[in-house]
Amino acid sequence: MSSTFGSFNTVRLGIYAAQKGLDVTGNNITNINTAGYTRQRLDQVSLITSASDRYYSPYKTRVGQGVLTTGVSQLRDPGLDIAYRNASADVGAADAKLAGLEKLASILDEVGKGSLEQDDGVILSQLNDLRDLISQAIANGVGTYDSLIRTSASALATYFNSYADALSGKMEDYTQELDQQVTQVNDILTQIRDLNESIRNADLRGDPALELRDNRNLLLDELSGYMKIDVKYSMEDVGAGLMVEKMTVTLGTGGKDTLVDGKYATKLETGDATKGYLISLHPLQDKTGNKHPQAPNAPKQLDDNDLYGALQSTREMLTEAGEYTINGATNDPNAAVKRGIPYYQKALDSLAHEFAAAMNELNHIYDDKGNLLAGGNLFSMGSATNDASAITAANISISQAWAEDKVSLQASTKPDAPSGDTSNLSKFLALFDQKIKFDPDHVAGGDAVGEAYHGTFEDMLLHVQSVLAEDQMTTTALLTNYSATASEVYTDREGVMGVDLNDEATSLMTYQKAYTAACRLMTVLEEALDSLINGTVV
Repeated sequence: MSSTFGSFNTVRLGIYAAQKGLDVTGNNITNINTAGYTRQRLDQVSLITSASDRYYSPYKTRVGQGVLTTGVSQLRDPGLDIAYRNASADVGAADAKLAGLEKLASILDEVGKGSLEQDDGVILSQLNDLRDLISQAIANGVGTYDSLIRTSASALATYFNSYADALSGKMEDYTQELDQQVTQVNDILTQIRDLNESIRNADLRGDPALELRDNRNLLLDELSGYMKIDVKYSMEDVGAGLMVEKMTVTLGTGGKDTLVDGKYATKLETGDATKGYLISLHPLQDKTGNKHPQAPNAPKQLDDNDLYGALQSTREMLTEAGEYTINGATNDPNAAVKRGIPYYQKALDSLAHEFAAAMNELNHIYDDKGNLLAGGNLFSMGSATNDASAITAANISISQAWAEDKVSLQASTKPDAPSGDTSNLSKFLALFDQKIKFDPDHVAGGDAVGEAYHGTFEDMLLHVQSVLAEDQMTTTALLTNYSATASEVYTDREGVMGVDLNDEATSLMTYQKAYTAACRLMTVLEEALDSLINGTVV
């Protein structure tokens, strides 16, 4: 009789397990379109009494006593999570860099070889206009064309100024973009910290908190686009022999600095331009402001090699000067081939500086002893001065003396030369086809890492554009490859954690049949007991 009544308990447990299986399957199906949802599975173990009772007989057969549902778990592959988040960092880095390069191209396409009506670009077109006017002055006399040449030179300087302003505007835009990204990352870190604490409290209550874990995983995926991260899980002893899960997030590059440690999280802060826009990490704190027991007292500035992802690519748009980088200014071994907005600013500065220096030098006429006989600076650092010591694209202007007709274009190197002597004008004209040295040191403000470029003014413009085009092409290829890899890993991961209707339909049929069979077994047991009790002859 005890064995028969025990079978009722076995059936009861089977019905309960089948019902819970149907509930889990239904939950999976209804969340098929929920972002970040991880497929759930009912965990079951067979129930069997291992100990022998006092009346145990070796002639009896020991049979299991049903099934126990031990909980509901998620189907995730930690290895695929790591692979996907690493791929996400790659995509984030390349995508942010390409977006910046495309914005620069929208400016620099007009500077050099452009498109549509302005095939030569604005600055190159104006250079050609200035050369044509000098050529006409040689043929027809400088007096007629001096005013036109000055107007054309002033327009050229204005174009340099406008594009320098446009690049400065991009610096401001990217400064705000970096601040916004840092704010977003801080918000993600705060949410992960708070979810860690909520999950910890749920573990203490015996609640698996699967939905909270889904939200946390979604945030980790988002964070991995901004920076490369390592996520580790460990068990924390909270006393009385109770262990709960603890999650730690560290940077996946550089010094492995900690971003989140259980219920503690750091906060990022962006330095200004004087600090190279370096990003610093504040000491770990919990939600009430208490510091981590092992946290340092002061923020730590991250090195150039500590970050990787969209956040670093955005920062590098603000910091990287490529060949114009000063030796010793950074410990990044790849600084010479990384080019952000500062590189293109320095490249335009170099063009403006060398052009003005060459034109000014030709317009100074000296005697055999080096005394100035005639002429003066044509270009200067602003319209209210004649100083040409530090000309850049932002400040280049025709000099005050030229604007006030106190200095003019010197047609000859001889003060007493006849009016038709245009030998010096011919040197001005030849200057446009002459290969000159564009030395990075002249505009970098120190010992630059790059080699000097030799070419004409037009060559320099086209060189800057070709560098931008090559960077765009390389970054586009990287982004394509990274995106393909991320897509493959995402598909593989979804194959494990995603909800598949075919699998869930199979589970529905399996649990439904198990439920029906358990109910049928209950009926059979009832009939057997009825026969046993009511069919027994007294």
